[in-house]
Amino acid sequence: MFLLRPRSSKSVTTPIYKIHQFISYNVSTLPNPSAVTVPYPIPRDPSLSPVPPYEEHMTSTGWFASHIHAGVMMLIKLSNLDAAANHARFTVSARSSPSSTRTCDALIGAMCRAGRYKDALNYFHYFFNESNLKPNISCCNHIIGALCHQGQVDEAIRFYNHLLVVNSASTPPNEETYNLLAKGLVDAGKIKEAEDFAIGVMSSDQLSPLVFNHLIRGFLAQGKFETAMEVFKDAQQRLGASPIDDEVSDLIHFLIDEDYNGIAMMNATFIEYWFKQGNDKEAIKCYKSLLDKNFVMNAVTGNTLLRILLDYGKKLEAKELFDQMVEKNAETCYILVDDCFKNSMINEAVDYFRGFGTTINGSQLCYRNIINRFCEQGMLSEAESFFEEMRSKQFIVPDIPTYRLLLDAYANTGRFDDAERMVNLTVDANIKCIAKFRLI
Repeated sequence: MFLLRPRSSKSVTTPIYKIHQFISYNVSTLPNPSAVTVPYPIPRDPSLSPVPPYEEHMTSTGWFASHIHAGVMMLIKLSNLDAAANHARFTVSARSSPSSTRTCDALIGAMCRAGRYKDALNYFHYFFNESNLKPNISCCNHIIGALCHQGQVDEAIRFYNHLLVVNSASTPPNEETYNLLAKGLVDAGKIKEAEDFAIGVMSSDQLSPLVFNHLIRGFLAQGKFETAMEVFKDAQQRLGASPIDDEVSDLIHFLIDEDYNGIAMMNATFIEYWFKQGNDKEAIKCYKSLLDKNFVMNAVTGNTLLRILLDYGKKLEAKELFDQMVEKNAETCYILVDDCFKNSMINEAVDYFRGFGTTINGSQLCYRNIINRFCEQGMLSEAESFFEEMRSKQFIVPDIPTYRLLLDAYANTGRFDDAERMVNLTVDANIKCIAKFRLI
């Protein structure tokens, strides 16, 4: 079906390649956009108030930019996005500093992760259209992802095509750009458009098998198993091996030490498909075949497989997989703790958390998650214990959502004195954060 690397026409036998040798899903396939009047046209909510302009009050531009960036990052860590946004406005006065774009990227990304897509679009417009800063591709990817999440995949494609027309050296599409657009098209049910898009960009050296994993998922959702298998086999051909000889493909991966995780993610999609079909035997067969590849599994692949196994009740296999995982991250902790709470295995959840949740990057999120689970269960004494432990850590700062969890839990149970105490702690935490920032 698809080829990640172009081959000679004699070697191309898949039906879709015969449809059109050079297709790109371009702006002509969409309704005509309005006239471009700004450097980076994006749809915005007209009901939102415009971002107020900054007031320049410092003279040392280089120091000012780094100072602002540090403050914004600290406020983002506290999940105080409104304060971070208000502070980030001042970065436009230092547009020549590399820190300016990094600050904008951090704020817009944080807003997208929090689901505040309209605000992300509003600040992107402020930074890069009104203030004429130059975005990097990461900033643009946040906008593409935001539009796709809001069901505006056509607008995301239009924005992508505009970036191609602008042809700015700072915004060349990368692997994440293609992944977001392929996922957005498939999620919107636009499988044919996703096919055309993949063919149009398949010669890019930034293309990854994850684009094709989205297509596989889309075809499987439509019941087109054979078509999905064609995509999978063509994706494997980036190795230059015959798609009908899996052993040769695997051997080449091993010999050249190429990352197998992209292929593994596609396998995971088939594993989940078989589980959904009620064919546990075929799913486990596919899963064990994947483990036999003896590749170095990264956290993304491991977490995907872990979640699938737990979702379909394969707890023994999930436990064995967890023990074998070399890379673990905050999401790993989320998956295991949430599954234990869902099955009323509270002690096991705590054991998993103690085992690695306090030492990995993202420990702040792991603490917040287990505190949230205890609050949901009405186990406030346990939630308080973990909260106090979190506050005692030198390098883990409770963020505002963590304080809010306990505040709401106290209020919902009529413990208003404790709720007031939590409000005061929240204020103190912000004051300390600001004081620390002032000393930077």
